[in-house]
Amino acid sequence: MLLLVSRFYEGDDSMEEKERPIRRSFTPEQKFEIVKDIERHPTLKEGLQKYQLADSLYRKWKRQLMVGVRASMRNTKPLKSPDLKRLEEENRKLKEVVLNQSLMITSLKRQMNLD
Repeated sequence: MLLLVSRFYEGDDSMEEKERPIRRSFTPEQKFEIVKDIERHPTLKEGLQKYQLADSLYRKWKRQLMVGVRASMRNTKPLKSPDLKRLEEENRKLKEVVLNQSLMITSLKRQMNLD
């Protein structure tokens, strides 16, 4: 699964073809299944060749499995619990209230010449 890329280099009149692997993304479940399947092969090299993976990527996924499939193998930030989201929203609203009160107090002081 290789993609041919043509590039023109400045000062060089020839076009040079470079082979680049296509970037793939995997779900946490796919990563888990791939790691387990690679471990079933007689040699690590054979398993990596089957999936066209680098040794470093395989070792990274395997290390992540030790921590937990869902917790560390997703490609995004960790999911927030509903309680945490609710508390963050409440915190944001309270900060807004405090800011409004502070601005109102400052405005009243100016009106009364208490500065």
